[in-house]
Amino acid sequence: MRQITELQLTDGSIFRRGEHAPHRTIQTGSQSDIPVIVRGFEDTGGRIEVQCSKGYHLVFPASRIARLVVSTNA
Repeated sequence: MRQITELQLTDGSIFRRGEHAPHRTIQTGSQSDIPVIVRGFEDTGGRIEVQCSKGYHLVFPASRIARLVVSTNA
């Protein structure tokens, strides 16, 4: 089974499973940073969804993705 373990966007932001999302990924209305941990990734065909802690989900179109790291579980 293949699973995405890392996602790099065209702006240089890197999301890794089990690590904190980049600073300022999710903010409050008053511009305060909400720290979240990347829980997983889902390829939805043309887009990648990043599942984060605290119930947040981020969706990036293929045009914003520079690199994916995929691992295989044998």
